[in-house]
Amino acid sequence: MTYLAEFTFFINYTAFILVLWLGLYLVMHNPRYSLSWLTALTLWSLATLFLHYLLEPTFWLNRNFAVSANPWFQGLAVAPALAFWHHASMLTRPRRMNPWRLVRILTAYLLAATAVIVQATAQLWSRTPGGDLLYLNSRQAGPWYPFFGAALLVFIVASMINLIRSARTTRAELPRKQLVTLAWATLVAGLTGPAMLVGMLLRWPIPSAVISLLLAFSVGLIGFGVARYSAMMQGRTIHRDFFYNLALVGLVSLVYIPICWMLLQVYQAPPITVILVPVLAVFTHSLVNPAYRLIDRVLLTREARRMRTELRQLSRLTLEGDALAHNLELTLQTLCRSVNASYGIVLAFQADRVESIASFHWTGNPSLLKPGDLVCEDVTHLAAHQLPPPLEEAALLVPFYGEQDQFGALVLGNPSNGPRFAEEDIDHILNPAELIGEAIQKNWQRKRWLDEMTQLKGLPWPEERISAPIEVVENALRNLDDYACLADSPLAELGLVQFRLPKGTVTHLDRGKVVHEVLLDAINKLKPEGETRRDPPPREWYSYLILKDAYLEGVANRDIMLHLYISEGTFNRTRRSAIRAVARTLQEMENNLR
Repeated sequence: MTYLAEFTFFINYTAFILVLWLGLYLVMHNPRYSLSWLTALTLWSLATLFLHYLLEPTFWLNRNFAVSANPWFQGLAVAPALAFWHHASMLTRPRRMNPWRLVRILTAYLLAATAVIVQATAQLWSRTPGGDLLYLNSRQAGPWYPFFGAALLVFIVASMINLIRSARTTRAELPRKQLVTLAWATLVAGLTGPAMLVGMLLRWPIPSAVISLLLAFSVGLIGFGVARYSAMMQGRTIHRDFFYNLALVGLVSLVYIPICWMLLQVYQAPPITVILVPVLAVFTHSLVNPAYRLIDRVLLTREARRMRTELRQLSRLTLEGDALAHNLELTLQTLCRSVNASYGIVLAFQADRVESIASFHWTGNPSLLKPGDLVCEDVTHLAAHQLPPPLEEAALLVPFYGEQDQFGALVLGNPSNGPRFAEEDIDHILNPAELIGEAIQKNWQRKRWLDEMTQLKGLPWPEERISAPIEVVENALRNLDDYACLADSPLAELGLVQFRLPKGTVTHLDRGKVVHEVLLDAINKLKPEGETRRDPPPREWYSYLILKDAYLEGVANRDIMLHLYISEGTFNRTRRSAIRAVARTLQEMENNLR
């Protein structure tokens, strides 16, 4: 092969594998999200174009493929991909689907289906006899090509307009960047249309690799949008997970490609092996995790599946205080129900006393117990009255160990369907119990760190040192633009406000404006030094940005969460903490006047 042939083959082969993988990544991580499925269908349709180029006889010398001349391959590439992408761009528009939008979507699908049928029968374009397949002028446009080419360009422009309009109407920065990236990807892919026209109609010797490069770059932009801005994803893209999957695909391909090439050269294996075997490997590796979930759904009970979900959530919430306690209760409840335990309790040792961390159907008093009553080396079946009251009817004791010392235990009551737990039940309990112990230990480490930091600063806990009325501050923030309401707020009685009032006659609204000014000063004190150019911003910016966007800019909570990449629970906790900080700042500013 010539250098151009080798380059064309490399570009199409690499793009073919990556396009298949990116589509699989989207649908496996968002199986119920329509935008992910439409994007994946777009990518898989483009994969047929790359496959069509790979099956050209030019790359295989005398080993011709009968499938390479199949007109269906030529029609299945661009037209369906554009219909799927146009549909996806329409779903990004605000407000619900209306009849006009539905008509446009159906029209795009109808034209795509017609283009495939026409290419298979009358052929939109055909090859020039004796032409070099590495150049676009080796293809000759059919009588229907101008009509369908113009229609495709119209829908490319329509897709770009949809994405640009959606980007302009959204106020959140992250969704805007998603849509702008996708609009650029649409523009780059749309350049293939003029390139084809110049090559086929004007007979210019434009390499076919130009089309592949433009489409590969467009797919790369979509992948960048998925990895960087979570485009076409129902939730947030975990960067490490994305690049881990990408690296795994590259490694698998690097293992299989040389082996297939050796089979081709040494054993005269069919050339199609070089193309399909690595692709099948990508499919099988991408389907491993969904296969595990499917097996869990078939083999595990509903309670066991629910417990696995809650344990995964528990591991994510180990450092979030109240969220950990709540989720621990749910996890213990599911664990007890999965093994039919009459009750369950998670106990922790604090010096010489025992505390209850979470319980299910247990109302005893843990203060009657001592740590020595629960010390054991391993999982222990308990006889009646082996433990002191109120655990005299307990049936199983699972210790929690950190390094060398036991710091707690999981105690379960008798199973409702037997006198003691079976060994299968013990195996079912051990892994969740270990994760529960790790969650408790990490939460204690967090609390010890906070205690140390508080002692170093010589400050009491925030809840103890806030003397300003938090409810009043929050109500004032909610009415920050209503001067009359601010003037009636108790904050208007602060000496800080009275000091800033102008001399002479002061109106009701003048007092409200000064309260507004004081609140802005307190909010601005939350702003970290310097400027941040990271997206999403660092954690130290969360408090300031949440108050600024929610109360000064009027940004919807959902858009703020998207911008900061945080959950609703984290948003609410950070907002409450920021309001407490503003209340304390006002109190300190007031004290400084005295």
